[in-house]
Amino acid sequence: MDKTKIIVVEDNIVYCEFVCNLLAREGFRTVQVFHLSTAKKYLQQAADRDIVVSDLRLPDGNGIDLLRWMRKEGRMQPFVIMTDYAEVHTAVESMKLG
Repeated sequence: MDKTKIIVVEDNIVYCEFVCNLLAREGFRTVQVFHLSTAKKYLQQAADRDIVVSDLRLPDGNGIDLLRWMRKEGRMQPFVIMTDYAEVHTAVESMKLG
């Protein structure tokens, strides 16, 4: 049986590798993505069981933009936003988008 794949969208390469290594130790397959545009390409072929972990701030957009795009496209994979910037309105908007 295939392991669940986690698509990690993070523009900080060192931190992205760190997160992917932690997830791999727990038995997950990971994909490193550094831009929102590349994430969309991966997600067009993602399985329903895949999971997205995205940074809030990306070079070509943000994690909320990616989540909004996913929901518009009917992509309902679980989505986790990680950030160093705690903003209540971002948390509220993320929750509303599912």
